[in-house]
Amino acid sequence: MHWHAETLILCAAAATLAACKQLPQIPITTPKPLEVNLNMRLDVYQYHGDEPQDKEALKHISEATERMRNRMAEIETLRNNQLVSEDHRGLLQIREVPSGDWGAQVKKAVAAENEDRMLLMRQKAKESNRPLHEIEDEQWHLRSEQADAGDWIEVPGPTPGSFKWKRVEADSPPPVSQPTINTPAIPTPPKP
Repeated sequence: MHWHAETLILCAAAATLAACKQLPQIPITTPKPLEVNLNMRLDVYQYHGDEPQDKEALKHISEATERMRNRMAEIETLRNNQLVSEDHRGLLQIREVPSGDWGAQVKKAVAAENEDRMLLMRQKAKESNRPLHEIEDEQWHLRSEQADAGDWIEVPGPTPGSFKWKRVEADSPPPVSQPTINTPAIPTPPKP
């Protein structure tokens, strides 16, 4: 009996709904496109307190500078013997390795010099907030300008991005960074 009562109620509800008027249609499209405004705020902070550097980094930089100063005579000897050259990254390249213990010393000295140069260039790039390749380029130009006659340096090649080795000529113009002394010309007598 219980089942019949539920069926009757359901039938009555269905008949009542069927007799009801249909609901009005609601349009789901809009005459104008929807407009969405997004406002966003981006705050960028740079913290220097998190970096464990200052005193320790300065200590390493001053040590590297001191090591390079102490190594200067040895590097100059290698240059004078045309065993090393300056490349386009501001580093030394070994042109020829002598035999024996001296060859091992050349490799050791060049590796140490390049390590110190890279440390200084990275620090300069970090301090000036510039890419390392810009600092390397500056060092290359500086060292090329300061090269003595007979030194080997890397110069731009015939195509963009290529390089070639060149020996500095004795009659090359003085480096741009060195001041030139203007002396008055000695007058020559006019030719008849």
